[in-house]
Amino acid sequence: MTEHHKKTIAITDDDSSVRMSVERTIKKHFQNVEILQFTNTIEIKKFLLDNPNKIDLLILDIYFGFGETGIDILPTIKKFSPNLQIILLSAMEKNYGQKITDIAGEYIIDFVSKPATETELIIKIKKALTNKDSKTKIIEELQKENNLLTEILDIEDKGVGKLFEDEVQNKLKSMTKVFMQYPLEPKVNIIINGQEIDVIAFTTTPLPFTIMLFEVKYFPNARITGSINDPMKIIINNIEKVSTKRRNIFEQSENQFKQVSKRIEKILYDSNYTKKEEKFRPFIQNFIVFTDTTDISQIQITNANKYTKICTLKDLTQDFIIKTAFSTPKRTVEEKVKTLILKNLF
Repeated sequence: MTEHHKKTIAITDDDSSVRMSVERTIKKHFQNVEILQFTNTIEIKKFLLDNPNKIDLLILDIYFGFGETGIDILPTIKKFSPNLQIILLSAMEKNYGQKITDIAGEYIIDFVSKPATETELIIKIKKALTNKDSKTKIIEELQKENNLLTEILDIEDKGVGKLFEDEVQNKLKSMTKVFMQYPLEPKVNIIINGQEIDVIAFTTTPLPFTIMLFEVKYFPNARITGSINDPMKIIINNIEKVSTKRRNIFEQSENQFKQVSKRIEKILYDSNYTKKEEKFRPFIQNFIVFTDTTDISQIQITNANKYTKICTLKDLTQDFIIKTAFSTPKRTVEEKVKTLILKNLF
């Protein structure tokens, strides 16, 4: 291993002879590692609290004679250092076997029974360090993606993404034949069960729906490809700016659709709205809006939810909204229902 990839391995055991034996074995097979030794659970917890990212691998004893065990402190360790690889090392497999099995995968990557053979110990250490490298690489890629998104969405104080939302809002307010302007004004950045909804607007009659949900995406001068059932690819100047592992925009939109629908149903139920006929129940027409410069022509939408439409801002016209709304089953929404939802949804 080079200096750049130098690993730090911590050994926590109340038996100094065990610690020294494990250290000698590790140094025999790894030329460039730093070994840290701790004698009890208190020492290792304090170190990780102050140095959460310092250690790559922790070899942890279970039983320390009295007090908390190695198993007891695992949730705390994972809270401090969620990506830390942990191998439990113990001579008391018969006593703790079931507990070890229960936490495998969630808190530990492996278990070694004392006395461990040199071959077994080194194989499991290599496995743990390789797993740590893989996780680190994934985290680094996610950080790069997040930085790219931040660059796209945040420019100066307000951010171009917010400016685009304002454009959408202003366009909605100009559509007096479609949206109620007062007192049922569109709402911005509503959080429902962890889902952020950029715009919600109540429609005027005779449109057969009450609420519109916009999942606004700001990708200027980009080309978006892929199926609605798979994560989208965002390509700018022939460079893929957002990984295909990024969450599917349609999946996110569908989740928001369901969350708002459930919220509305609960509001009506709690308000003793007793009419059960389908035509009296409000529903959501869901639009995903992109900038006019975004090429969305290659997005495959064959299996899209019938209440989900994609468009660019220039296509978001009164005629387009009315035509889309009337392509769904017509429903009548009472003014009482609109008032109830507006009062309780936000």
